[in-house]
Amino acid sequence: MKPKKILLLAIVSGLVTTFVFYLFIGQQQPAAVAEQPAMVSVVTAAADLQESEEITAESLTIKEVPEGQVHADAIRDEAEIVGKYTAAPIKAGEVILLHRIQQEGEVKVASKKIAEGYRAVSINVDFVKSVSNLIEPEDMVDVVLTKTVELPEGPEILTELMLENVKVLAVGKRFTEAKEGEPPAEYMAVTLELTPEDAVELVDASSRGSLQLLLRSQLISEGTPEEPAEEVLSESTDKELTEAVETASDEERNVPAPAVISIPERSLIRNGPSLEADVLGVVEAGALLTDLHEEEMDEDGRLWFRVETKDQLQGWISSRIVKYENE
Repeated sequence: MKPKKILLLAIVSGLVTTFVFYLFIGQQQPAAVAEQPAMVSVVTAAADLQESEEITAESLTIKEVPEGQVHADAIRDEAEIVGKYTAAPIKAGEVILLHRIQQEGEVKVASKKIAEGYRAVSINVDFVKSVSNLIEPEDMVDVVLTKTVELPEGPEILTELMLENVKVLAVGKRFTEAKEGEPPAEYMAVTLELTPEDAVELVDASSRGSLQLLLRSQLISEGTPEEPAEEVLSESTDKELTEAVETASDEERNVPAPAVISIPERSLIRNGPSLEADVLGVVEAGALLTDLHEEEMDEDGRLWFRVETKDQLQGWISSRIVKYENE
């Protein structure tokens, strides 16, 4: 065979081989793409989380994993669990599962429900002494002591108001309000949050007489009727205060405000500008609070100040139960 024919045959063979190779590759690529697993987003821990620790947006991160490897209880949306608590320790990078989360307020560790500087004390109650078992966690109560006193003319029964405006931490072993529709459950003990001094006084009184609870109205839980700070401000007054804040110049906003003083015997510091927000702590009458230059109006027209206590606890307090230091 002549060299020219051999060369021509080799070129034709090469072209045919190349065409077949590209045709084969083209058929294989779609199949390879189809074999790639679908990816989904799951929520993982950005750092180690301890049991009963509150979950924040900063403690979470999003991770992409193959759909076939995702547990059915894996959390897909951060918003579902922010503000809730862990039911068990969770390691950094671990996918967070639904059964490892508990609802806000369901913290099983009682010590994490007590405000700093306070103590939890339980007292025995019956159906009557607990106001027909109507007292619920987060309610405010007064404590009444009935005791027998020996007098020269004979024993006499005396009743006195021991403590006022005391926070209820738990009834029985329940730390949260009973859910609507649940059958009422009777309990024989109520746990109160008290200062160490009041706690000792209560324990001593329980050995000297009978204790009964008085349930206070939630409408005055921020103070008593005699306290002028609980007077309802007009909507126009609150509106003027809000407009003054919004129209203030940057220079005016940066001027340090004087400290505010708590007026009631005990005032509540909350984690948000609302009566529905959780209580972070309690301050006594006359406590000096640092104004953090943040104000919010709630849906009821109540103005709230963001403040800081001397213990560096930051939270919100109603403007109706404080006054400025120079006021």
